[in-house]
Amino acid sequence: MEKLPVLANIKDLGIILEARNNFYKELNQLKENRASLISPRDEAYARLQTRGKENIGKEYGTWTTAGLEYVKGELPILRLNSRLLNPNLAKQAVEANRNSDYFSTDSTKEYELSRKQAEKDKNKDPMDRSVIILPSRDNFKISYKENKESSKAILKDQAEPYFELNNGPITVYPASTKIVDNQNGTILTQLWFRSLGFGSGFGGLGRNLNYVGGVRGVRLEREASQKNIDRLPYTQRDLNRNLRILNEIKQGNVKISDLESKLGAVEGFLQNLKR
Repeated sequence: MEKLPVLANIKDLGIILEARNNFYKELNQLKENRASLISPRDEAYARLQTRGKENIGKEYGTWTTAGLEYVKGELPILRLNSRLLNPNLAKQAVEANRNSDYFSTDSTKEYELSRKQAEKDKNKDPMDRSVIILPSRDNFKISYKENKESSKAILKDQAEPYFELNNGPITVYPASTKIVDNQNGTILTQLWFRSLGFGSGFGGLGRNLNYVGGVRGVRLEREASQKNIDRLPYTQRDLNRNLRILNEIKQGNVKISDLESKLGAVEGFLQNLKR
């Protein structure tokens, strides 16, 4: 396993790692390092929290968990958990992009299912939505005033502070309508969160998952917590011994004179687990 570089350890989020390969291999590298691809909301939060020596997102962006889906003649749909997070689909998308093609499925079934979910989500608060229908097939802007529902659905509770950091709206770049309208299936693309230096744009038009674009991932558990997990406060032998004592007490096989000491041993074991 290749150990990925750590960029930061962010309170209330986790450890930020970085992988640089094609998208399919990046997903595998993150998984091997017990991390998952960063969401648009968490990337915004990371940028807000590391305005200092790390400056995450200042000079270059990242792929995020979100993805866009397109069918002929219809508005694009954004899913916060893209279908391309599936390793098999990610691999196919990388191969298609390597041939300068968009990755497209054989039918519009994927888009139709996403549209149904988006219609259900309409009744929810925007911050609780997982699938949204975007307002335009062409480039458009989102901010805390323009297309506010889309901005809150994508960036959640980080929308307002991030637009302040960005010093303006974010432009969303869907795939070309000419390309979309020449396809019969569902085109799937991944959402690229551009750097602050490029206005933090949301790119959904790319077919470059085969390039070494780079991704950031989040390891949800703290390294300290993982060390504690790796060093459990008991061995299997300790566990077996205390279970045996409890069974002996339950079956009445312990002398009264020995009961206090045996219960004391079990109590000490349980207190150690509690700590």
